[in-house]
Amino acid sequence: MAQLTAASLQLAYDHRVVVEDLDLTLPEGKVTMIVGANGSGKSTLLRGLSRLLPPQRGQVRLDGTDIHSLRGKELARRLGLLPQAPLAPDGVTVRELVTRGRYPHQGLFPQWTDQDEQAVAEALALTRTDELSGRMLDELSGGQRQRVWIAMALAQRTDVLLLDEPTTYLDVTHQLEVLDVVRELNRTRGTTVGIVLHDLQLAARYADHLVAVRGGAIHSQGAPADVITADMVREVFALEALIAPDPVTGTPMVLPLGREGASPRVPEEDPMTPAAAALESTAAPRADLASTAVPALEASPQLAFPLTVAARHMVGANLLRLTLTGPDLHHLGVGGPLLDVRIKLIIPAPDAREDHLAALRPDALAEPAAFEGWYRGWLQVDPAERGWMRTYSIREWRGAGHPGNLGPHPELDIDMVLHLEEPAVPGSGVAARWAAAAQVGDPITLLGPNARLVGPDYGGIEFRPGTARRVLLAGDETALPAICAVLETLPESFTGHALIEVPDAADAQRILTRSDVEVSWLPRGDAPHGTLLDPAVRTLLDERPELCAECSVGVPHEPGDFEEVDIDSTILWETTEGHGPFYAWLAGEAGVITGLRRHLVKELGVDRKQVSFMGYWRKGRAEG
Repeated sequence: MAQLTAASLQLAYDHRVVVEDLDLTLPEGKVTMIVGANGSGKSTLLRGLSRLLPPQRGQVRLDGTDIHSLRGKELARRLGLLPQAPLAPDGVTVRELVTRGRYPHQGLFPQWTDQDEQAVAEALALTRTDELSGRMLDELSGGQRQRVWIAMALAQRTDVLLLDEPTTYLDVTHQLEVLDVVRELNRTRGTTVGIVLHDLQLAARYADHLVAVRGGAIHSQGAPADVITADMVREVFALEALIAPDPVTGTPMVLPLGREGASPRVPEEDPMTPAAAALESTAAPRADLASTAVPALEASPQLAFPLTVAARHMVGANLLRLTLTGPDLHHLGVGGPLLDVRIKLIIPAPDAREDHLAALRPDALAEPAAFEGWYRGWLQVDPAERGWMRTYSIREWRGAGHPGNLGPHPELDIDMVLHLEEPAVPGSGVAARWAAAAQVGDPITLLGPNARLVGPDYGGIEFRPGTARRVLLAGDETALPAICAVLETLPESFTGHALIEVPDAADAQRILTRSDVEVSWLPRGDAPHGTLLDPAVRTLLDERPELCAECSVGVPHEPGDFEEVDIDSTILWETTEGHGPFYAWLAGEAGVITGLRRHLVKELGVDRKQVSFMGYWRKGRAEG
C-alpha cells in the first residue's frame, strides 16, 4: 500500500495555468476515479501526479517523499503510469513491450530473474494478451494494443498505478475486462490506483473514491454515492440528469434528461428492483414493501460461498494447505487488500439434511430480516445437523485467469494446523479431522465478506497500521497465514520485524514481500508454545529500543492503570489502528499473547493504541 498526495499544486503549460492551488490525496490501497468534462484539467492533474509535468508551485509526495527528489528508477519501481496515447518503438513484439515493465527492477548489469518472468506471465494472463505474446505490436487492433500497454504497466508491479483513459479504443466487453483487472490488482496487492475516466457509469461502478474536477479545481470528492448527484452532473458536465441506483451493482447511475430537460418516460418495471424503487419514490409507499425479498448480493454483508477442494498438500511438517475454488468466489472482497481478513469455514455435519445458510448464498433471494438474524437461528440447530464454524485467515487469493490457478474459477488457499488429538472428543478437533480426510472435489462452505457491500474498514481485518511504516508482527503457527498474507501485501516503504514461532524448522515458508520487514522463524520443537516467541519479542525490543521509542506513554505506576485480561473467562482481543510511526500486531495462543501484552503495555509503557493483541486460541480449550 502507498499514498500519493498533492499539496497546493499549480500546473501550467507555458503561462497558461490549468490546475491551481489543488490539494488531493489518493486514498491508500483504494481505486480513485477522476472525472470531469473535456478541458477540465483531469489529465493534466494526472501528469502532475506522475512527474511528467513539473509543478509551478506546490508538491506531490509519495509516502511523504517529494517525487521530484526520487531517482528515475526508484520512482518507477513505486509509481507506474499509463498515459493516454503511449508511443512504442517499431518492430517490437507484445512480449518484448510487456517485459519493458521490468526495466526499473533491473540493476546496472540486467539479469532476468524468475520474479521478472512471473510478473510478465501474470500481466499477460490478467489482460488476456498471452495468446498475442509473439505478435508484432503494430499488427494489433487499437483495443488489443491498449490491453498490451496495460499489461506492461501491470508487469511493473508498483505500489501506485496511474492510468489516463485506459478504456479508450475498447468495446464495452473489453472496457469491463480492463477495469476488472485493475480492481483485482488493487484487491490482491493493495495497489493504490488513480484513473482518469470519461465514463461516469463505469467510474461509479469501480471507484472506491471519486473526484470530480471542474476548471482545474476539485468540485467534489468522496464515495461515488455521495459525489454523483444531479447538482454535480449539472455543474461539472452541464447536463440535466436523474440519478438512480444501478440495478446490477446499486452504484449511482446517471440518466440524462436531454438538452431540453424533459422528464423521461418511466417504463413499467418490477417495483422490487432498485431502479424502479428510485424512479417511483414519489409514489405512495406500498404496505408490503418491507416484506419484499431482495438479493443477498445487494443486502447481506456476508455471503456463504459454496466451494470445493481443488488441491491439498502439506506445507512443511505441520500445516496442510487446502486450495478452495468456486464460480461465485469473485464476489468475495473488501474493496482493498485482504491482509489478515478472517473468514469462517463451515465444517460439514454428518447428519446434514438441509442448507441452513441458504439465505446467504450469492444467488439467494430472501427477506431482509434473514440477513440480520441468520446467526441466531443457525446456533439453535444441532451441530450434528448444521456443522461447526471455525475461523481462518486467507493465505492467498487468486482471481479467475491467474496463471497459478488449477481451473477457470477464482481460488484461495487456507493453511490449517493439523493438531489431531486422541481419543476424539465430540466437537473438538473437527476442523483438523475434516482437513486431514478432505479429498479433491469435497464440498465446503466459506463465510466471507461481500465485495459489493463492504469496504476496507470491514471488521474482519485487524492489521491497520495507519500512518506507521515501522511494524512488528509476532505470532505462532496459527497466525502464520495471516502474517504471511500481510507481508506479501506490504510495499517497499514498510520496515520492521516479523517473528514467527513454528513447531518445526520445515514449517518455515517462502514469503515474497516487497517490504524491508525482516522475517525470523523460531522452530520450538517439542517445547511449549511461546518458549521462543516470548523471549524473542522481549529481546528485540530491549536490543532495539528505537523501534518504539516514540510510542511510550510512560510506564504506569498506579495498579488501576493496567487492566489484566482473564483469558479463561473471556477472549483476548484488543485491536486498534496505528496513529504513530510504529505499529505492532501480535496473535497466537492467548496465554503467550497476554504475557507479551503485559510486557509491552505495563512494563515498557507502550501506548496500547499502537498495538493489536489477539488470542487466536487457548491451550487446553476446545477449538471454536
